[in-house]
Amino acid sequence: MFLWTALLILVFSHGQAFPAKNVVIPNPPWNPVFKGEKVTLTCSGFHLLDSEKAWWFYEKEWRKKSNTLVVEKTGEYRCHMEGLTLSDPLYLVLSTDVLILQMPYIVFEGDILLLRCRGRHDVKLKDISFYKDKKPFSDVSENSMISIPKANSDHSGQYYCKAKGRKFNQNTSKEVKLQIQELFAPPELKTTTSEPTEGTTVTLSCETQLPPQRSDIELNFSFFRDGRVITSDWKKSQKLQIPAIWREDSGSYWCEAETVTLDIKKQSKHMKINVKRIPVSGIFLEIQSSRTEVIEGEKLVLICSVAEGTGNITFSWYKDDSKDCLRKKTQYSLKEEFVFSIIKKSDEGRYHCVADNNNETIVSRVVTVTVTVPVSRPLLTFSAVEMEAIVGDVVEFRCEVLRGSAPIFYQFYHKGLILETILAPFGGAVSFNLSVTIEHSGNYSCKANNSFSSQLSEMLELSIQERYLPILIVTVSLLGILGFTAVALLIFFKLKKNSGGSPVPEPFRNLSITNPQKSGHSKSITPVELQPIYVNVTTFSEDVVYSEVWNAKQENISTANTSKTPSEDKASSVVYSEVKI
Repeated sequence: MFLWTALLILVFSHGQAFPAKNVVIPNPPWNPVFKGEKVTLTCSGFHLLDSEKAWWFYEKEWRKKSNTLVVEKTGEYRCHMEGLTLSDPLYLVLSTDVLILQMPYIVFEGDILLLRCRGRHDVKLKDISFYKDKKPFSDVSENSMISIPKANSDHSGQYYCKAKGRKFNQNTSKEVKLQIQELFAPPELKTTTSEPTEGTTVTLSCETQLPPQRSDIELNFSFFRDGRVITSDWKKSQKLQIPAIWREDSGSYWCEAETVTLDIKKQSKHMKINVKRIPVSGIFLEIQSSRTEVIEGEKLVLICSVAEGTGNITFSWYKDDSKDCLRKKTQYSLKEEFVFSIIKKSDEGRYHCVADNNNETIVSRVVTVTVTVPVSRPLLTFSAVEMEAIVGDVVEFRCEVLRGSAPIFYQFYHKGLILETILAPFGGAVSFNLSVTIEHSGNYSCKANNSFSSQLSEMLELSIQERYLPILIVTVSLLGILGFTAVALLIFFKLKKNSGGSPVPEPFRNLSITNPQKSGHSKSITPVELQPIYVNVTTFSEDVVYSEVWNAKQENISTANTSKTPSEDKASSVVYSEVKI
């Protein structure tokens, strides 16, 4: 019921609302009139809810009548209809004078002002002139009515007229007071609060009211701050909503209301609006992932946020104890990100962030970022020369990675089976020694693992040999050398033969034995150097040469013994050799 009543007492006109008020409208609209003339008064509320009955106040009492009332007496008239406010008084004057100056009961700014000089019984007038505040403002003419196009407050004053009529030579009307009414009062700027908090919604309203008699006039509104227009164009709405106001919006505000057609503009008083800034608080630094350890090469995002705070907030990031700012960004936001597109080992450290909105500066807790480096491909090496060893040798097996976070687990493989597992708690290389057997021949590899990545080395082959093999190799090598020497000698003697010489003219040579010298030892024998004897045998082919080689061994020979021929020497030997030329 209360809401319905409230709606009844509001009248809406072009978006403007004002309390509904009764108005007394006279017809004819002139004041004063001659006595004996009738004036019809209408009580109106200027809306569809006008009642057929109304309460009228005249002759000092209230009377319930029709909403129209015909009167013939001077006096004050007011009316009232249920649900509306009481009308303003209308003072009706019925004159007995011969000459009167008539004007509308009410004149608003911008109206056409009509002044009428009239004689009783509408006698014809001449030499008519009009005066304002005892000064003429028109020429003498035969026109009984003058018009002022756009009335304003300067036209308020005391008016009268002079004229000649058929029954009078010169007459002057009584003065009539004219008060130009404001079409609308200077608007009043209102706001939901003059000290709003940053980020909140603020509504400005430019409030003024058109009279019911001019409710068809359109008004436009504009809002200003510190001499600048907030709205780009004039708006018909009396209200301006600022969705989020900031400290930079503080300043002096006012509004203007202007008629669309009458060129009447009015400005409100200035209002100071001071926007309060909320200090930043509740700062928090976090890593986007749940773990603080990241693998080198991955993306890392540090998020710095505040629980509350208004205005431009500047976020800054710092590492370890350095005062050098890694990054700084200012924006209207409660959080900001610091992104490492590819994290490096050098980015490892202790980070914190700072938030500042020029009202408060706060520092976050420290977050430690650990960067784990994946292991590189391990390098497997043996102490064996050229990947070969002999049974019983001690071979060192070594595995090493150049990069990788500790601890690192190493595994050595032989023919795909785990041979050894070693932990390097601080990283680096590992090794072990092994006395090899023939079964240790084959392919070897090693693997490095640091819980985040693992890498397998290149496969290497180790060859294990038995012990006799080197002796055999030496023997074969010596025989090869002797064979080469024999061939060289045969070639040499062949060349000698072709040249006509004979190195051995006799089938053999006597062994020369020297008598022993006397000494402290009996039967001492002087050593005799063995001399090889070469004899060419008969050749059966031009391309083949046979040689006979005698070799006599040294024996203990006494001085009494005579020398023996090689054929008689049992210790001598003959070697034949066939060489193709």
